[in-house]
Parts: sequence; C-alpha cells; structure tokens
Amino acid sequence: MDAKKFFALADADDAEGLAKALGSAEAFRVRNENGESLFLYCTFRGRTKCAGLLKTRGNLSLHEAALAGEMAHVAELIQAAPSMIDLLSPDGWTALHLAAFVGNDETILRLLALGADARVMGRAFEQNLPIHAACAGRRIGRMAFEKLVAATGDPDALQKQGYTALMIAAGNGFAEAVDVLLAAGADRKRTTPDGKTAADFARDRGHNEIANRLE
Repeated sequence: MDAKKFFALADADDAEGLAKALGSAEAFRVRNENGESLFLYCTFRGRTKCAGLLKTRGNLSLHEAALAGEMAHVAELIQAAPSMIDLLSPDGWTALHLAAFVGNDETILRLLALGADARVMGRAFEQNLPIHAACAGRRIGRMAFEKLVAATGDPDALQKQGYTALMIAAGNGFAEAVDVLLAAGADRKRTTPDGKTAADFARDRGHNEIANRLE
C-alpha cells in the first residue's frame, strides 16, 4: 500500500480521488512517517472534504473516533477492549488528548466516565497532558474542562517544556480556562525555567486583560 499516494490526495483535498484510491482498504491503517492516520492528518490540516469522506466511510479507530466526536463508537470500542482506553496512537496521543484538543465535550466526559486516565503523558512533539492539549486547542467547554482538571488532580502539572496549563491558556487568550484553573488552585506566580509567568505569556501575545488579572 503506497501511503504517499494517499497523503498526496489528502493534501490536495481530493475526496473523490482518495475514495477511488482507497477502494475497500481500511483507511485507519494508512499512516505517514509520523504515525498519523489519514483522518487525523486531514482533520488537523483543514482538508475538510477528505476528512468528511473518511468519517462517512466509518470504521474509525478509537483515536479517530475521539477526534471526530463519535461518542457512541468510542464507547463501543472501549467496551470491546477496555485496555485501549489509555493507549497512545502511533503518533503519540491518547483518545482523551485528541478529544480535549478539538473540544468534543461529550466524548471527553464519556471517556472520563469510562475510566480514561487524564494523567497519561502524550509522547508526540508536545509531550503533554490532556489539560495542556485542551488549553492549546481552546475549544473545550467549561464543564468538560472542569472535569478534566479535576481528573488530572494537579492544575500546575507541567508538560515537557516546563509550561503549565495556565501558561498555555493565558498565552492563547483562553479566559474561561484561566478562570477554571485559578478556581482549581493553579499557581499564577509559577515560572518557566527562563522565568516567565502566565501573565507574561498573556501580555506577550496581546491578551492584556488576562495579564492584568494574573498579575
């Protein structure tokens, strides 16, 4: 199977060509050199026609279903194989990371209810927790984020580069997440290894109102 051909069609967002090329093949098995499946690749790069095609074809993997917000399918897959719930995808994410990043709130809540561990560190380029992914994605709802922070246990948990969720949320102007994290006891004075606080991240990116609240 020539993965490069499929990803070239995905890059062009040629849904018709991709459908013909795939035929009856299981799309979730097609991955690039980074371990991304076609669906993850198309979703993260805005190839909406191809992403829609792949979602319509069904047979999504657990990680793809979490990204797509296919809550019932997520639950079905986990019930069939409970050990999959915290499994890292080939490109390094748990299902909870992916749902948190794109803000699929119902899927996040279902994953947590089924026992997903919010303290599992991703192994992709960011090497972070789902709360960090949620702050980076900026699409998670307040209630789902509150549940995610509570499940994490430590609102000041660090990702590999030494950033807290509060720093990421502040830098991204994600005011609602800032509120939730502060209410959970996040340390606004915590610094990165080079001495930057959450307020510094907010001000550097023009989010002055958030910076003022944090100082």
